[in-house]
Amino acid sequence: MKIFRDNKEKTVVMIGLGSVAVAAMPFIIIAIILSGNRKAIYKSPEGTNRITLKYDFVSRPSVIYKGDTIWEYQGAGFMEDVSFDIDWISEDSFYIRYEDEMHDGKFAEEFEITLPQGK
Repeated sequence: MKIFRDNKEKTVVMIGLGSVAVAAMPFIIIAIILSGNRKAIYKSPEGTNRITLKYDFVSRPSVIYKGDTIWEYQGAGFMEDVSFDIDWISEDSFYIRYEDEMHDGKFAEEFEITLPQGK
């Protein structure tokens, strides 16, 4: 079974498919950029400190304090959107936890972070 009568038809179809792919690229790029825009703000128990937990496009969190990144997750990232929890220990330190309910805790992680003094 012959799909195209000649190479001219084949070229027109290929150009059309290429144009659709090129036209879709800006939307794909915007979707990737926006998927890394998740963030949450947490206040310390007495409200004297505030941190921002910001996620990149593979759900790796970073902790932002007074405009500076003070901690970044060093793992490979995640295939799905995941969230880390913040549990304050004191006004100046907290745990950042990943519970991993999806895999029965197999990949659960916990990090203790102390805010830098003098900022």
